Amino acid sequence: MDEILKTFYGQLAGKDEILRSSGLCLLILTISVSNENQGMYGWFPKLSRASSSITAWWSNLVISGKFLLASPMLFLKISVIAGVCLSFQTTTKRNNGAGGIRFKSSHERFKKIQTQELVDLVHQCADECLLAETKAIHGHILRCNFDDDNLLLLLNHVMHAYSKCSDFDSARMIFNTMSEKNVFSWTVMISGCSENGMLYDSFRYFFKMQECGTRADAFAFSAILQSCVGLNCLDLGKMIHAQIIVRGFASHVFVSTSLLTMYAKLGEVEHSLEVFNNMNEHNNVSWNAMISGFSANGLYLEAFSHFLLMMKNGFSPDVYSFISVLKAAGMLGDAGKGRQVHKFASELDLESNVRVGTALIDMYSKCGSLADARSVFDRNFCECRLNMPWNAMIGGYSECKHSQEALYLYIEMCRNNIKSDVYTFCSVFDAIADLKCSQFLREVHAMLLKTGCDLMEQSIENAIADAYSKCASPEDVRKVFDRMKQRDLVSWTIMVGAYCQCSAWEEAISVFFQMREEGYTPNEFTFSIILTTCAGLCHLELGQQIHGLLYKSGLHTDNCTNSALVDMYAKCGYLMEARKVFDHISRPDVVSWTAIVSGYAQHGSVADALQLFRWMETSNIRANAVTLLCVLFACSHAGMVEEGLEYFWSMKERYGLEPEMEHYACIVDLLGRVGHLSEAFQFIKTMPVEPNEMVWQTLLAACRVHGNIELGEIAAKKLFSTLPEHSAAYVLLSNTYMERGSFRDGLQLRKVMKQQGVKKEPGYSSISVKGIVHKFYARDQKHPQKDEIYLKLAELRKMLKIYGYVPDIKYALQGED
Repeated sequence: MDEILKTFYGQLAGKDEILRSSGLCLLILTISVSNENQGMYGWFPKLSRASSSITAWWSNLVISGKFLLASPMLFLKISVIAGVCLSFQTTTKRNNGAGGIRFKSSHERFKKIQTQELVDLVHQCADECLLAETKAIHGHILRCNFDDDNLLLLLNHVMHAYSKCSDFDSARMIFNTMSEKNVFSWTVMISGCSENGMLYDSFRYFFKMQECGTRADAFAFSAILQSCVGLNCLDLGKMIHAQIIVRGFASHVFVSTSLLTMYAKLGEVEHSLEVFNNMNEHNNVSWNAMISGFSANGLYLEAFSHFLLMMKNGFSPDVYSFISVLKAAGMLGDAGKGRQVHKFASELDLESNVRVGTALIDMYSKCGSLADARSVFDRNFCECRLNMPWNAMIGGYSECKHSQEALYLYIEMCRNNIKSDVYTFCSVFDAIADLKCSQFLREVHAMLLKTGCDLMEQSIENAIADAYSKCASPEDVRKVFDRMKQRDLVSWTIMVGAYCQCSAWEEAISVFFQMREEGYTPNEFTFSIILTTCAGLCHLELGQQIHGLLYKSGLHTDNCTNSALVDMYAKCGYLMEARKVFDHISRPDVVSWTAIVSGYAQHGSVADALQLFRWMETSNIRANAVTLLCVLFACSHAGMVEEGLEYFWSMKERYGLEPEMEHYACIVDLLGRVGHLSEAFQFIKTMPVEPNEMVWQTLLAACRVHGNIELGEIAAKKLFSTLPEHSAAYVLLSNTYMERGSFRDGLQLRKVMKQQGVKKEPGYSSISVKGIVHKFYARDQKHPQKDEIYLKLAELRKMLKIYGYVPDIKYALQGED
């Protein structure tokens, strides 16, 4: 044994103290494992006798604290496992001479050092959620004969660590077996219950503590106030507030800050301000809590004014102050106030702080100042390895509909090997949805599936499904939906909306009822989508059922659902019912007004539609692009050319709106309906944007009505070049030829159409009978009741012939498939 130790020590002689101490501890542990009978504690005295110099060096090293302080986690993994404390105890018992007295004295010095070191280690375990290490320290503490005071202190901290590691049962077990408890012990249990979701238990411990005669201190009151927030119970909070006053803690800055935070989180900002104003003294934490409380409750101006007041009272804002006030400036959309805060942050050299810089980027983005946001990003974070600033900048671009820039920045982020997270992907998928870029969507989706399956949270799956929906790919939405491990109301709403957007009305209705069968209650967005589906099918019966569900759900006063109801009743032909719903809206917004104007315009009541539009303007409701489209539609169908053109040319100057492609198409329709085809063609040529197929098809339809083959051919050629597979252009131009007597040209075009494999999509009509929608196509052979239908049609033809009806067959050849 002596030879082994001497050889081993000789090899460590040139090493530093930490390495030598680690080596000796590992030697003790190795010997203990190889000899179960004597164990490690029996071998330390042998080590002592083998070389007194080694033992003295070791004990002095431990007692001096160099080993413990140099590496806490090294001490945890080696010194605790080796059982150094018990080794000293064993040595003390086996040495009765002067050496024994010396070791006893050393042991006492060691125990004082070890207690604080163990507390520090337990704190580290709690902060990093190291459950296994916490258990190791707990076992070490139980093996050591600590005195009552030190044992109570250590067990309190171990309970706290167990709670932070989400092993509250172990914390409770320690608490229940403790012979002595102090206010710290009770506070650990109160806060532990709150942090682990056992909110009622936290109150039971709080009241039990007082029954046992232990008075709550500042930390206990702060812990129980957190439970009031968790339970969302203002009454309990007020009861604790009364106790705080009775116990004399109302003037305590820590308790008062916890109190005002509790009121703010429960939405009682007035009480928060009252507590704040009654405080004898303030510190940065209390100021931050008040500013954050205002900001969280939507009182953004108050948050900004208190930020300025904080500095006026001599307090220097910190990171948390800037985060709260920048959120307030962003929500106000006030870039001026944001720049003022930015100036203060720069003066304190905090612009480059990741959290403050991220808040600055987010603030400027919400204010629409993307150039300022990008400037902050480029100055401070373009080489940052953390994803927070990147997420803020990508999210800002996405929210402001600068989707192309958002995707470019995301690609740069990937090239720099910066890890994406939930927020990154949600912003990226929103940008892709805005661009309707299905190919890039599939690429990002595939990358996420390959490298980030752990990131497939509900929010990301919903964002992916929504992106596929916006890209008009309901099949892909269905695949994502079916693969979801869990679904929420947003998932179901996206699925219904995907089918509705693609006019797959029956599938949308089916998913809606399946959602209800699985226990999900529709919200205002779900109801709006399903009402749009009813409008698309002209399914009045189902629309009325949904109307009844709205009343039962308490959403009948919501503007979003009421606007959808107005639209549904108008499209189902019940204009009076639509007007009745509109008149019951207490404060109609622009969507509500647009729905009723559109309803009257679609029914040909142009005068009423324009009168409602004028009433809307007198109500200080600013028209949007859709409202003006409805007005132009009404003017077009009434032949009101001058009025329609006046509204169109005033869009930018009077309403601040840039005309969109639909508005240009509507003006072409307005001019084409009254036969002003040359003016319509000239209008198209002077458009500031490249006309799309909608504009050219509108002109072609007008040419067919008025028999203008020359302009019709120009419009058709434009359509053939952009949409060669689209049948409408072939049919419209063919019918134009036929109506002008050019049968040969019409037939030739039909032949070309057939050679190129272009098929005319058959038209259909539909009706709803007892909740079932029936579609009827021309020459349909697939309907389950086709035999009865054709018999009834033959019967109707005979009756029409008897009454002298002669059908108009001039389009019979043209419409033949």
